[in-house]
Amino acid sequence: MPKNKLTELGAASTRCAVCPIREKALFQVVAEDYLAEAESRRTAQYRLPARTSLYQEAAQASMAYTLFEGWILLYRTHFDGSRQGLRIALPGDFVGYAPASDATYSHGAMAITDVTVCGFRQADMHAMIDNHTDIARQISNIQSGYLATCESNVLGLGRKSAEQRIAHAVADLYHRLDLRAEVDGASCSMPFPLTQEMLGELTGLTPVHTNRVLRKLRAEGILRCERQRAEIQDLARLVELGGYHSVG
Repeated sequence: MPKNKLTELGAASTRCAVCPIREKALFQVVAEDYLAEAESRRTAQYRLPARTSLYQEAAQASMAYTLFEGWILLYRTHFDGSRQGLRIALPGDFVGYAPASDATYSHGAMAITDVTVCGFRQADMHAMIDNHTDIARQISNIQSGYLATCESNVLGLGRKSAEQRIAHAVADLYHRLDLRAEVDGASCSMPFPLTQEMLGELTGLTPVHTNRVLRKLRAEGILRCERQRAEIQDLARLVELGGYHSVG
């Protein structure tokens, strides 16, 4: 796994008070008077190139991050070194948080695209949780949502066919990107920077099997993926095939 290559943005960092993703992120619950404190707790904004690691599984969990821009793959590593994708983090998602009792990350995080993140020391997050019950409640809600997503993915790995797994993964990304106004309503298309290998890691399939399924879905007029975009040709059939139900 490529090592962390974070570059601090410095003066180019976005102020929390005018952050365009704040309404989707952890600090949406913070009152205006507390924003200065939230920003003072932020170490910096950082840039990370695609295909590099934000943090690695079992490494010391010193930092947590809000994803400001780009896509991140969260994963666990098998004994043979292969990856099992857990979920895709999108702008506004809060990643890498560890309770005070945890010393290491339970999973790894790899940039799918070039990404920008806001960094917070775990100790500062714990202090904010102690001082602001609204932040504690928001983190609890976020972690609960992530758990529901992982539970849904585990059910899919154990019970769904390859076509159903991919349909569910794409339908979930469509729903989440639609909430972020990143779906082109006219063409029913969305950004899709996942490689077939990454999509296979997320769904427990080999790249060859993933390619076969994508060709089948395209031939059936359901989904077409090309040039880092996915066109949903038949959203109703995609949702039905994947057995998709939004978990928030």
